[in-house]
Amino acid sequence: MYGSLDELETDFGVRPTDLHRPFIDNLVRPNPDDPTGVAMMRRVPEVLDCWFESGSMPYAQHHYPFENVEHFEQHNPADFIVEYIAQTRGWFYTMHVLSTALFDRPAFSNVVCHGVLLDNEGQKLSKKLRNYPDPVEVFESVGSDAMRWYLISSPILRGLDTRIEKDDSGIRDVVRQTLNPIWNAYSFFTLYANAEGYSATERADSENLLDRYILAKTNQLVALTTDQLEAYDLGGACASVQAYLDALTNWYIRRSRDRFWNTDPDAELDVDALDTLFTVLRTLCKIIAPLLPLISEDIWLGLNGGRGSVHLEDWPRADAVPGDPDLVIAMDRLRDAASAALSLREERNLRVRLPLAKAIVAGAGSESIAPFAALLADEINVKAIEFDGHVERYGSFRLQPNGRVLGPKLGGEVQTVIKAAKSGDWSSNDDGTVSSGLASSHSPSTPSRVWPRQPCVATMRWSCSTWKSPPSSKPRAGLATWSAPSNRCARTPTSIPLTVFDWPMARCPTASSLTWTGSPVRSWPPK
Repeated sequence: MYGSLDELETDFGVRPTDLHRPFIDNLVRPNPDDPTGVAMMRRVPEVLDCWFESGSMPYAQHHYPFENVEHFEQHNPADFIVEYIAQTRGWFYTMHVLSTALFDRPAFSNVVCHGVLLDNEGQKLSKKLRNYPDPVEVFESVGSDAMRWYLISSPILRGLDTRIEKDDSGIRDVVRQTLNPIWNAYSFFTLYANAEGYSATERADSENLLDRYILAKTNQLVALTTDQLEAYDLGGACASVQAYLDALTNWYIRRSRDRFWNTDPDAELDVDALDTLFTVLRTLCKIIAPLLPLISEDIWLGLNGGRGSVHLEDWPRADAVPGDPDLVIAMDRLRDAASAALSLREERNLRVRLPLAKAIVAGAGSESIAPFAALLADEINVKAIEFDGHVERYGSFRLQPNGRVLGPKLGGEVQTVIKAAKSGDWSSNDDGTVSSGLASSHSPSTPSRVWPRQPCVATMRWSCSTWKSPPSSKPRAGLATWSAPSNRCARTPTSIPLTVFDWPMARCPTASSLTWTGSPVRSWPPK
């Protein structure tokens, strides 16, 4: 096997300019191992699978080892690669095989393995069927940022399939739910800053309560998105930005409007409000730059006087704005209370402009928002706010089992759980799980902590000393599994209750017979 053009030139007397067929077939010479001189050396008809060529990409693109040796050794293995799920047996596999054989190391450190795009009928997108919106038309009518966000925030980057409507309605929803709020916040700032002729500065020392909250919320956003993007969790970063936009536009700006429009000519301009909004908008531009590169650049240039590019800025540091976790928790709880109160008003046809005598905020920890009672009272238009830590005085919880989910796990005993739930025979456990109608070892449970971005699967080893079928005196053991959708996935493996694992309960029905070995091992997500 020849390893270079020099070797070919030495043996054949000509230096090839193209190694592909039919040119390489012109290289023929006598076999030096055949003394008769009859046997000839030429290209063998067999060829390697084309994936071996693709698998050689990491070093072939640098012409390694003939040149760029130092560059290759400094940049291999790759930080990450991305392809769709079928490449687990194609490109991903071949790259690892070759890298292990040649260098005794993996070909890449991380992989983003995405799912498949489907149409609204569940068929794969096809050029032949044209069952997808034309990307060029989407770019022109909706924008490339909207399509980019639609894809990276969807389950497709978590290895799941994603449907895309031919009328691009899902992409247009991104404009309404994400792009417009960002642009509206920027337009709001420029409107009132320009009206006052004020040139804002980036600072984070305001003592105003709402300013402190949005700055602390920005600090939290920077820290969270930094961790998520470093873990290649683009969908998680999108979800964090979406939640932040709700706090920025629907709470901070809406509750601070009177501070921006200065209707009293003798009143001083509230520079704290303008500088704070300017600061968080600049920080937001840096965060969304890799997610929404075009709108972030446009807003950045507007905020920065047309100078520089957001894509040349350093990634923001969380400590650049002050953090206040306690304030964020309390204010978010206040926003939840306000949302619940406004929902009750709507349910009872009590318009918001109608003042009410008082509202009671009940539940554990409700006292934490007592310092902000005036803010809550103004938001929901009541004259007084009372707090009570005992929610059972004002209402009761109802357990609603999902038979479709519990049936495969509990078998015939699911009816026992449903009857117990209807009769109120259930209890909440300290770890956030629920016991209903069965012993705690069998109870339907949900993790006390959630990871709202991606589904997960966990495994747990078990053994049973009273195996019923087939009859045997030997203990039987196996591997139990637990899976959950994105909104029920435990943040850490140790927080997954043992009770949610799927094990052959029909054969090992008693808790005393069941033994769990080790700790749950989560197989997805990897972190």
